[in-house]
Amino acid sequence: MTELRAEFLRLLTEDSATHDMRHQKFNQALFFADNGHAIWTSITLDMIMDKFDRAAQEMARKAV
Repeated sequence: MTELRAEFLRLLTEDSATHDMRHQKFNQALFFADNGHAIWTSITLDMIMDKFDRAAQEMARKAV
């Protein structure tokens, strides 16, 4: 569970190295890592749940 939480937090706060949305590993942060404030003014629950789904998929992929 700790790994899932860490991956979820990473996806919420880290931009990927590439800014090309076509890449599978592309990620755009929703929150600032240093203070936890939202980067965007209209963050939706769907946006957050998408990050959770990606974190769960990554944990499942690592478990195989």
